[in-house]
Amino acid sequence: MTEKRGIFMDLESIIPDTYEKTVYDINYLKLYENGIRCAVFDVDCTILPFDDRKVPDKLVMLFDYIKDVGIMPGLCSSGSFKRVKPVGEALCVNFVSNARKPFNGNFRLIKDNLFNGEAEPSNTMMVGDSLYLDMIFAQRLGLYKVMVDAIPGGDKMKTWANDFVQTSVYSFLPKGKFKLGEYYRGIKG
Repeated sequence: MTEKRGIFMDLESIIPDTYEKTVYDINYLKLYENGIRCAVFDVDCTILPFDDRKVPDKLVMLFDYIKDVGIMPGLCSSGSFKRVKPVGEALCVNFVSNARKPFNGNFRLIKDNLFNGEAEPSNTMMVGDSLYLDMIFAQRLGLYKVMVDAIPGGDKMKTWANDFVQTSVYSFLPKGKFKLGEYYRGIKG
């Protein structure tokens, strides 16, 4: 599968394949049964509140479960090394920081750094909270797109700015194609 060039694309193509409330609601076993072997997770507002470094036991247990299912998880964040490293270490997974999502569209970034060359677009999913950052990034790389609602908390100004961008992107989506809070599972999910 070829990588999509440029960040401007058909907005319908960034609509998630699966949309769940949280990372805890995702059916990882079904995803594995449908060929997913690698999972790229965003950090801020997806698995932790914005800028939070405290990894709860519940999240550690989830990542252990994902590994037990047979899916290799990794973290890909535009956050700093200092912010992402302790999260990756607590979850015992590889990570990429300063990823510049959605602008960096190189699959090798995650294939080599997160999955030791074991990933292909056809067996990899992106899990994130942002249409603008995570779903465009996933679409550009040809990944299965899983979106979750943003976890509230953290820096109020940065959270407000992200919400503003998100709302703007939603307004450009084709009417009736995607609505926040209307969860669904796609073919793989």
